[in-house]
Amino acid sequence: MASKVSRKLPLAKRKRAHLDIPLTSLMWPDGKIPRMVGSAAWEGDLGLSDLVKVLALNGRYTTYVRQILTALTRDVATIRWRQAVLADFLENPALVDTAIGLLKQLASLQSGSPLLGKRQRNLLLETADHLAELDGFVKVVEELHTALAKAQIKSEALRRVYANLSAITADPNFQALQAELPELRSPLERITSLTVGINLDVELRPESAVLLSINDYKVGSGASWLLRVMGIAQDDVDASGIAELHRVPEELSQRPLSPLFQDLDRLLTQMAEPISRALNRYTRTGSSSLAYLEYELAFFAAAAFIIQKARAKGIAFCVPEPLAMDERTTQINGLANMALVLTEPEQVVVSDVTFDNAGRIAILTGPNSGGKTTYLRSVGLAQVMFQAGLLLPASSARLSPVDALFTHFPALESRQEGRLAEEAARLRDVFQQAAGNSLVLLNETFSSTSSGEAVYLAQDVLCGLRAIGVRAIFATHLIELAEHLKSIEETVAGDSNLFSLAAGIMVDVDGEAIPTYQIMRGLPLGQSYAREIARRHGISLEQILASRKENSGSHP
Repeated sequence: MASKVSRKLPLAKRKRAHLDIPLTSLMWPDGKIPRMVGSAAWEGDLGLSDLVKVLALNGRYTTYVRQILTALTRDVATIRWRQAVLADFLENPALVDTAIGLLKQLASLQSGSPLLGKRQRNLLLETADHLAELDGFVKVVEELHTALAKAQIKSEALRRVYANLSAITADPNFQALQAELPELRSPLERITSLTVGINLDVELRPESAVLLSINDYKVGSGASWLLRVMGIAQDDVDASGIAELHRVPEELSQRPLSPLFQDLDRLLTQMAEPISRALNRYTRTGSSSLAYLEYELAFFAAAAFIIQKARAKGIAFCVPEPLAMDERTTQINGLANMALVLTEPEQVVVSDVTFDNAGRIAILTGPNSGGKTTYLRSVGLAQVMFQAGLLLPASSARLSPVDALFTHFPALESRQEGRLAEEAARLRDVFQQAAGNSLVLLNETFSSTSSGEAVYLAQDVLCGLRAIGVRAIFATHLIELAEHLKSIEETVAGDSNLFSLAAGIMVDVDGEAIPTYQIMRGLPLGQSYAREIARRHGISLEQILASRKENSGSHP
């Protein structure tokens, strides 16, 4: 016999319950999200996409991660707020696992809630949506509260979240919802099939149909576990109709089953009505506050996972000390390139970074493929990660936030303009926007023109950077610039002094220069390293003569 689903829900009428949870942000101390751009002009130059890819657990979070990284938050209190949250995740690996496990449920809260009450839908579907939201709300509260209770949390943000969850779990209305949900879900969970009776005429053609029952078992399967427990076999199914008998029209084109579905809709609506009335008590919940945490939990969980993985491979990470922006200081000991940390940790070479009153504009020289570009990207990524509240791949660090970041890396020339014109246009934009608290990274600027012209143009650019007062690195093959620091400084007044950085090399027994890929303070060796470049490409004089000798010897 088909099991009749109970429509009676003996729930006492009570006033509406408010299960609000105060909004707490793990990113912003005041909970107010400023307007954030989706991308930045320097992303490609710094290779930011690699970092975005690993910080976004999946495509759903890519845009959010990019916005957090490119926002370049200047507020020191906000940076410290985030650092404390990340420290808690790093100290509590189980919390990382819980956060990742809750993301799907949090996403359901965020996508499900806006549907309620915003379009006309079948009452059963609306009720099922509301039930799913409340069920998800309760599960997230329970699991996140339990995880935070077990963790050793120190950050103010997570302490607030825990206090809010503790308050809601102690609320009698929440406890009532926990107790009522299984009973509210039960009728809908038991709807798994329908039984329809069809009457045939003497020629075995359908002539009428009736909806016999709504079942709690799948059609074609054996008796459900519930029926076996209740001692009801399917042979006992009641074949009497539970709705009006519908006649099938003689005309074949007029034989739809829509009356049966109308009956089904009416019956299910009747079943949903008492559930809906009970759920109306919980129209206000803290689902939106919990859904708000989804992207933030995903960000910190991914960051903690990446750092833990890199540390296991021997990469050091530190919590950078935030300094006031007006100090315009950067001091990083043993900085590694984050892109290499993610892809080739065994190839990482660390270097120091220092910008302070003794020098804020560095002229970086060295051989091609000697590590200059990698160093520029390391410095830029470190600044971005610091202002996002992340740890740095370094032994120690102290940094001031920057108000903007500008890069000028080699680009393909357009059809309208040559490369020098392109460079000039891009540099003009930098100088129009940069301020004293900005960071400017220039890579092989003016390499498209002659050495004499390049030196003249580069000196003007360096003087301009000094006049503005920025922190900057000018990576170049123009060794002459590093040899005339004083004369450049004397050309224009400013408190951003110039200093020289050189890509390290060591000389082997044959007198060949081998890059160490480490960047150090000091003047270049006074040579262009052409010999090393020629040797690498097989066009040094010795290689050319040796090649000719071999060829002449093989052809008599």
